[in-house]
Amino acid sequence: MKKFFGSKYFSHIKLQTLFNSGNRGKKMKLKLFLLIITAYFLILSAGCTVQEDSAIQTPTPTVVQTEIITEGYTDVSPSKAKEMISDEKVVVVDVSPVWSSGHLPGAINMPLSAINDEIKYLSSDNDYLIYCHSDSASIEGAETFVNNGFTPVYRLDGNYRAWTDAGYPVEYPKYINVTAEDAKSMMETDSRLVIVDVSPLYDQGHIPGSISIPLSDIETKIQMQDKSAHYLIYCHSDSASIEGAETFMNSGFNPVYRLEGNFKAWTDAGYPVEI
Repeated sequence: MKKFFGSKYFSHIKLQTLFNSGNRGKKMKLKLFLLIITAYFLILSAGCTVQEDSAIQTPTPTVVQTEIITEGYTDVSPSKAKEMISDEKVVVVDVSPVWSSGHLPGAINMPLSAINDEIKYLSSDNDYLIYCHSDSASIEGAETFVNNGFTPVYRLDGNYRAWTDAGYPVEYPKYINVTAEDAKSMMETDSRLVIVDVSPLYDQGHIPGSISIPLSDIETKIQMQDKSAHYLIYCHSDSASIEGAETFMNSGFNPVYRLEGNFKAWTDAGYPVEI
């Protein structure tokens, strides 16, 4: 029994234990190795997936603007508008159909119904202040000026009502009579002055620099004139020059002047003529 339970038996048990222990170590090492390999491939696979997802990601489409966003005009208060008008820094444009019932001082009339036909004859060298009797109309007017390339463009905030509520003056359509001396002075100082001979005798002699718009053609030719300019009308008789001045005035031009004494007053003053 001692031999059986002696060193040989003990040695066998010990060897078996060592063998099993070695196997367990190998198994643990194998498991660890497999875990490392698995983790490596999982990381590699995840990296590939991210790259593939990144590669196939659909770019955000560019948004194409289909609407015209109109900007470029500035709203101004009545007090600021009054300051600009006093400094003669703007051409004031009334886009309403009731200009003749009262308008801002110096305002020309370009109603929305005619604005697209008349705006193309305006000088782009000027600043423009637009107003009406409602926001929708004055906004449309200001946007039309901006869309036609005019800058700067201003809009009277509150429109005509805001102007009158502030107690500022208004005027009504009228032409202004001037003497030959006044007319000559205006020619020398007013760069925006246009002199209009409404007679059929233009080719026989006229004031230097004047243009010919005879009364027989005035209704047609007046539509092609720059409303931002200042107009001096004359003829060879009072009745004709008055009719010409009134036609300009009633068409929304402002200011309109009429030469008192007409062409004869000019020549009697000894001023030169052109032929």
